[in-house]
Amino acid sequence: MYIFSGKFFYTVDAKGRINIPATYRNQLGEESNNVFHVTLGPNENLFVYPQEVFIQIASKLEERYGSLSTDDEERRYFLETMANAQPSRCDQQGRIIVPKEHLEYAKVDKEVLIIGAFNKFEFWNPNQYEHFIKNSKNSSKERVKLFGGADRS
Repeated sequence: MYIFSGKFFYTVDAKGRINIPATYRNQLGEESNNVFHVTLGPNENLFVYPQEVFIQIASKLEERYGSLSTDDEERRYFLETMANAQPSRCDQQGRIIVPKEHLEYAKVDKEVLIIGAFNKFEFWNPNQYEHFIKNSKNSSKERVKLFGGADRS
């Protein structure tokens, strides 16, 4: 099981490579083969899954939306999700290549903010992330009261 948390600032090099934080890479099991799947998130961000987590997600999607009898809209969702999930292997420096169209979608140019999100992590344009967090009817303090702290079940 993975528990990705924290936030990290990195730069994107000219080849579209992004360094994966060592604390995240150190959690990888052998079954991951140092491969991550990068796909589009809902907020002009990118979701990054270790290979074995993505296999579990893709299996559930295929089971639910992958048959010929699936409604066309659900099937489109399945096909788009799979088409946009780009596998990328970590190189020896701990970097993955992110496709240019993914970086453009997330408005990530030179700087990337990496946010841990339990079994995945997310790539954000730092300004987009700040806007997303601040564009709420509640303050951070109010969200803690509404949704609880880490120790609240």
